[in-house]
This record gives sequence, structure tokens and C-alpha cells, in this order.
Amino acid sequence: MIPRAGHGASPTVRPLAFSAGLRGRFTRGCIHLRANAPLATLSSALVGGGFGTAQHFCNFYVDKHYAGRMPSADLDRWLGQRDVDPAAAIAMMTAVKLKRAALHSAPLGRRERAVLTLATAGSGNAVDITAESADPGPGAGTINVFVFVDACLTPGAMVNACLSITEAKVAALSDERVVDAGSRTPATGTSTDCVSVAATQRGAPTPYAGSGTELGRAVGRTVYRAVRDSLRGGTEHCS
Repeated sequence: MIPRAGHGASPTVRPLAFSAGLRGRFTRGCIHLRANAPLATLSSALVGGGFGTAQHFCNFYVDKHYAGRMPSADLDRWLGQRDVDPAAAIAMMTAVKLKRAALHSAPLGRRERAVLTLATAGSGNAVDITAESADPGPGAGTINVFVFVDACLTPGAMVNACLSITEAKVAALSDERVVDAGSRTPATGTSTDCVSVAATQRGAPTPYAGSGTELGRAVGRTVYRAVRDSLRGGTEHCS
């Protein structure tokens, strides 16, 4: 289980199982991961979306009835309250309780913990993207995935990594037997999923990060396990 601060307690800041250095602060309202140095990123997040660089990675908790008209502005404000420059951050939000977050790390080559995934996952608004009409349920359901890689990825490999993340997420949902509430067919995600890939850019450039590569399979394993664990309530493992 991810540690979190109680009422009136100081938030826990601790190193995480990532070979390039990553520290995490876990509170009721935000999971804040800080890299030792800026990382190359590709994300679908409202703050830090697209290709860029970031050193701060935040997952904010919001009530399931949150209906902010300007969510990106809310994220900017919440980052500012934590003395984080939005220009150096990737920020997401979720109505999944943050105590359900899950972490998994995996080796890559000779580095024992070169891939790290953090996920918060709920299935309340799970959908099958192939169904004729989506009917998200009313529950908390966003699947937010942060993947950190100690490797040098080309832009194409960053996109490839996002494909690997999606494949692993779908496999996790399938094995957890999550279905679209409307079509009753296997869910492929939720209507509000968000993803981030961050790479140290150390070592020789790699153009691929799919299932035919050691990197892609490491990403896939950690995402699959983190999503499944979060759906089940949250835990932390190194594998």
C-alpha cells in the first residue's frame, strides 16, 4: 500500500525504486514524484501534455463530483500551492482514492530498476472504445499511468511506449473482467484515462519500445501489474 500522511501529519518523502533517482511524496490530496533531473516526456495530461521535459509528476485527488470548468487552471493553481512551476511539471487528476495507487519496477539490461510505473486505476466509468455508444458509469474510473524509463528514447520510441502502456492496460482490464456498463462488452479503458512516459535519455538511442523489445516488455509488465493492483486496492512491488 502506498503510504499517506494522516491528518496533521507531515507528508512522507522517500526514494523510489528507480535507478536514475526519483522521490515520492504521498498525501491524501496529491502524489508528487520528483526526478533528480528533468526528464524527456510525452503525455496526454492537461498540464505538460505532448512532447516536452518535466521534473515534477503530480496526480491530484478530486471528489467524484468535481466539475471544474477550467481543470488545467485548477491544476496550475494546485501546483503553485506546492511551489511547483507548471512549466516543469506533468499534472493529472483522479477521483480514485490515492491510497489505491500501485508501484511496480522492473530491470532493463544490467540496471535492476530501470523501469518504474505508478498507476491509479478505477473502473467505475469503464468503456469499450469499439462499442457503438459509450455509457460510462457514475463511479470514479480514471486510469492514470506514469511510466519512468532509464533509457534514451527517440520520439518514435516514446509513442511506441504509449502503445505498450495501452496494450498492458487493456490486458489488465481483461483479466480483471472489467466491462462497459452499456454494451456489457470487455472494457478497453475509461473515458478519462491519462498517460505519461518520462525518459532519462541516458545511453544509446533506441527507436523501439514495443512488445518485440526488452524495454517494451518491461514497460508492459510494470503497467499490467500496477493497473491490476490499483484496481484491487493498491500495493507496491519491485519485480
